[in-house]
Amino acid sequence: MKKFLTVLGTVVLSAVLIAGCGAQSDSEGSAESADGGSTVITVGASPAPHAEILEAVKPMLAEQGIDLQIKEFNDYILPNKATEDGEIDANYFQHGPYLEDFNNENGTHLVPVAAIHYEPFGLYAGKTASIEELADGATIAVPNDGTSIDAP
Repeated sequence: MKKFLTVLGTVVLSAVLIAGCGAQSDSEGSAESADGGSTVITVGASPAPHAEILEAVKPMLAEQGIDLQIKEFNDYILPNKATEDGEIDANYFQHGPYLEDFNNENGTHLVPVAAIHYEPFGLYAGKTASIEELADGATIAVPNDGTSIDAP
């Protein structure tokens, strides 16, 4: 598990640093502190599992002089807008097809810097033991973005 977290931390760090190089700095932005202290990097993430993963690698980054600040978002539009506007340095929540669609729909210029894991969607029955037992008229939730349907 520690090896996995180390590799993940390295990937996240690389992604954030590369993304940070292209981000505009502002008064809230992140850059090396004026006193030569740790580098502050702000990454937007969905609460689970992405923010949880970032929390797990945060101590490893701190050992390398990087202060990882995690800003949680509960939707998939605001973190991209915050990254595009330079309010945060990077975000960690989406797969490639979603990012490409977001850029095309919103005229943004975000680029992936590393591939991330993708949580598979599943059919969860709740209290129903099987699909056959699903009552007529039952409600089924489906993601509302077309890229999730075509994702790998």
